[in-house]
Amino acid sequence: MYGPVVRIGPNEIHVNDPDFYDVLYAGPTRRRHKDPWFLSSIAPGMSFAASNYDHHRARRSGLSPFFSKTAVRGWEPVIHENLQRLCQHFERANETSQLLELHTCFVNFAVDTVSQYVFGKDSGFDTLKEPILTEKWKKGVNGIFELLLLVRHFPWMYFLSRVFPVWFSRIFFPAFGHAAAIERDVEKHTLKAYNRHSASELSIIDHIIRNNKLPPAERTLARLTDEAKFLLVAGTDAPSQVMAITMYHVLSNLKIHNLLQEELQITLPDASVDASWSDLERLPYLTAVISEGLRLSAVVTSRLPRIAPDEDLVCHGWRIPAGTSISMSNHFVLRDATIFADPLVFHPERWLSSSSTLSRYLVPFSKGSQGCLGPNMAWSWLYIGLATLLRRFRLELVDTDESNVTIVRDCFNGQTSAGKNRIQVRVC
Repeated sequence: MYGPVVRIGPNEIHVNDPDFYDVLYAGPTRRRHKDPWFLSSIAPGMSFAASNYDHHRARRSGLSPFFSKTAVRGWEPVIHENLQRLCQHFERANETSQLLELHTCFVNFAVDTVSQYVFGKDSGFDTLKEPILTEKWKKGVNGIFELLLLVRHFPWMYFLSRVFPVWFSRIFFPAFGHAAAIERDVEKHTLKAYNRHSASELSIIDHIIRNNKLPPAERTLARLTDEAKFLLVAGTDAPSQVMAITMYHVLSNLKIHNLLQEELQITLPDASVDASWSDLERLPYLTAVISEGLRLSAVVTSRLPRIAPDEDLVCHGWRIPAGTSISMSNHFVLRDATIFADPLVFHPERWLSSSSTLSRYLVPFSKGSQGCLGPNMAWSWLYIGLATLLRRFRLELVDTDESNVTIVRDCFNGQTSAGKNRIQVRVC
């Protein structure tokens, strides 16, 4: 009925053409703004909320050094340390026959790791040190994303939610209550980091405070608090969801599980020795499994509008005037049947035979100068985290099926049916 170019609003066009993706989400030589209305539900101090290309570039410059491949490699000892703490929970579960929920496991790992990055190595949330992993951060992050689209249309709802105490919101407006609980934790940690910052601290907060290239307005407590919230929420949700859903597909398919185990055992036979990211990324089948996990996990399902302020863009013969809001959806590209045969099937082998062709269309983190900051961090967690758990433990799915990983809701990120985002395992 409709073609690949559809007008969906007075000043917004949606495009469904994977080959147009690199044109819209272009690199730094072609300026792109974000649509201000689309960002209306985002706290203004977040780098993600900067709609103007130059403003976004300035904010991002204070963060980018922390997310390069070199910087993430330097953070590997912390990743391994937190994974070791997570493994202790798996060991206890084995001893007590307790079931573990993988989203909860990986969210707690992610929030500890990111909070140490943001606030300092000794200033993280330390959720993995608790005797039992809680769902506080899982519920909080899910609550934020569930409310995101609603607040975009009714911004006053967010401010109203701040009027009520957390306990009240949890009873009468659970999503608001769970979101407010983790927001206030971030606010406390940011205030503490802001007050004790020092020249020797290597955290993101301290780096921004010391960055004299940024104007004073970009280094205020309020701005840093917003940025910390963005880093904690974005850096916790996406990687943990990919880790959990990828693990589900490995455990639910005996052939895939056995092939991956064989590759890990041949290459890294001693499970007690930590494997580095550089060693693991050389493993072709593990890389294929992770690529397929990223493709199917729906990190971002929302459309992502961009505005080309300096040039008209042409798509399928249509000339789109400069200043028009144009959006595409990563989700549609990643499940395009003309590129990925049987797009809903978890099939790692597709990456072994056609990786050079398909890699152009692997866009879970978007692309361009305003794409996600954290692909290197996510890849490192996926390699190290999945390899560590699969080498050390035998896991079985319990009361978990395809409905627990099937994405049916667009909450900016992709989400399952309410209450279904649970992947339970038994440690054997």
